[in-house]
Amino acid sequence: MRSLRGRLFLAILGTVLVGVGASLALGIFLTRDAVRGTIRSDVERQADALAGQTSLLGAARQGARAVRRGSAQREGAPRPFPPPGPATPPPGTAPAPRPVEVMTLRKASAVLPDPGAAQLRRSGSADGTAEIGGRESIYAARRSGSAVVLVTRPDLVSGDDFRRYLSALLIASGAAALLAAAVAALLARRLSGPLRRLSGAAGELAAGRHPEPVPRGGAEEIDHLAASFNEMAEQLALARDAERAVLLSVSHDLRTPLTSIRGYAEGIEDGTVEPREAAAVVGREAERLERLVGDLLALARLRQGVMEVRRERVDLGAVAREAEERLRPRAAEGGVEVRIEGGAAPASADHGRTLQVVSNLLENAIRVSPRGGRVTISVGPGEVRVADQGPGIPEEEIPRAFERFRLRARAGRGSAQGAGLGLAIVRELTEAMGGSVAVENLPDRGALFTVRLPGHA
Repeated sequence: MRSLRGRLFLAILGTVLVGVGASLALGIFLTRDAVRGTIRSDVERQADALAGQTSLLGAARQGARAVRRGSAQREGAPRPFPPPGPATPPPGTAPAPRPVEVMTLRKASAVLPDPGAAQLRRSGSADGTAEIGGRESIYAARRSGSAVVLVTRPDLVSGDDFRRYLSALLIASGAAALLAAAVAALLARRLSGPLRRLSGAAGELAAGRHPEPVPRGGAEEIDHLAASFNEMAEQLALARDAERAVLLSVSHDLRTPLTSIRGYAEGIEDGTVEPREAAAVVGREAERLERLVGDLLALARLRQGVMEVRRERVDLGAVAREAEERLRPRAAEGGVEVRIEGGAAPASADHGRTLQVVSNLLENAIRVSPRGGRVTISVGPGEVRVADQGPGIPEEEIPRAFERFRLRARAGRGSAQGAGLGLAIVRELTEAMGGSVAVENLPDRGALFTVRLPGHA
């Protein structure tokens, strides 16, 4: 049986049956001892009590006979002959005694087994189990003068009575086994049910569909497994959505410059476009393609952990000035002023990766700021802050602002010039250097990006 439900059923049922069998065996053993002990105690108490009564009665009878003998002697009456005793049983035979009987020592010796008879003659009392009158019995014999009180009871544990009791016990055990089988089937179904649901949901997930969340509950381990599966399914769904968004966005961003390049190439071939004008457009679109491919490669390397990140002393003020010099033509073209505030700001980071982070933030700020606006870069020990005067970020988008392609259409300007990967690269690079990045909206207008890096010791 390969199914988990079947194996659980067999395991639970087998465990219960072993327990029932062990309890039955122990119960039979203990019951036999308890029944015999109870009978033996009862027989001994009855024999002791009857022996005491017989002793008192014998003393009373002897006194009465003495009185009668004295009276007869005084009257001259002849002494009566003693009544004849009971007939002696033939040699080798022992008549079955009654449950309670007073007999002579000779008759008791014939009824009892040899060890019991010897003990009776020696100590005046004998107890034990023996076959008396053709039946296994528990006996107690007590001497009282010349008489012997013998009390017997059938040994129930060796007779038909105990077999009937044992049959009832076996029937009860069989009923318990059937009940155990029903409980085992119920438990196996209950334990394997959540796993079957998980298996079905996993099959749907493997087929590319998005299954319904698996119900939680039951045992702690199964509940934790269901919660982990639901979280994994949700993360996988988000990853698939992001993958589709990446493919759509990248294909769009690749198609647009390629279409432009192809159109100008055809214009040059037809003679409808000046070669100088076409060369400028082709160069600009090629630069855009190069930036998109570079961003994709950078993200892939960061996710795979193959991009080398060094730890060195970095002056964030110098990095900010270098980024401003690099993007000064872009800022002039958009009519945006870039201002740097702060002096030396040491940090422990990779100079090249830090410059890439600040450049991406500065380029994003220039792109969303209106003509005549201002972008401010503030530096401090282990911190860089980039503020723009753009439209800001919707509050519901702030927690996901650093996801790929999330804010690419911000202010209606991202689609024309940006690929939507800059902020994702900023987060990946910053976290790779042991830092963090956050964004918030300014009170009046614009957004503020804050990058924190480890301080230099």
